[in-house]
Amino acid sequence: MVKAKKRVLFVEGGGDQNPSLASECRRAFSMLFERAGVKRRPKVVACGGRKRAFDQFCVALAEAKDDVWLLVDAEEPVAGASFDPWAHVKARPGDGWERPGAATDEQLHLMTVTMETWLVADRAALTAVFGSKLDASKLPAEGAALETKTKAAINTALQQATKPTKAGPYGKGAHSFKVLAQVSPDKLRALAWGQRLLDAMGAS
Repeated sequence: MVKAKKRVLFVEGGGDQNPSLASECRRAFSMLFERAGVKRRPKVVACGGRKRAFDQFCVALAEAKDDVWLLVDAEEPVAGASFDPWAHVKARPGDGWERPGAATDEQLHLMTVTMETWLVADRAALTAVFGSKLDASKLPAEGAALETKTKAAINTALQQATKPTKAGPYGKGAHSFKVLAQVSPDKLRALAWGQRLLDAMGAS
């Protein structure tokens, strides 16, 4: 019987020079996948910068020892989830990434447009971290339309909504993975690219 390859997910974020933040990143994704019913949960590698995540994915892909995946911010709005993610990162200024020959579409996933979009998608998760003084009126409506909002719009809304709170305003290192650890898979499924990731992971 052939032993299944270990599943490894290389993730943009988590700070490759910050072990504590990297640990928080791994824990948050693990909790999200557990709640989503992913039985074959991946080993999450917090890579820091997006280029580092891509490079580590390419090295692991070439070694062909593991079942490797890559998850990065889209940075900009993307067409529907049927759109080729490799075409997006190839065309995006600052990336220009060529799809490795051995890579499939399914191995690249995008947080559209940014991980903060996932956080804004779940008011309850934000409230769990920031408390009742969260000003949800400053946030765009939940649902699929969130993926059409620019990174600047998402970040501005998040800053404004959390500013009145004791824990705020939102800071990426201080709060991002604390909120992600609370995000509901159902809220993530309302986003086309979020559902694409959970479906590919085999979430129940």
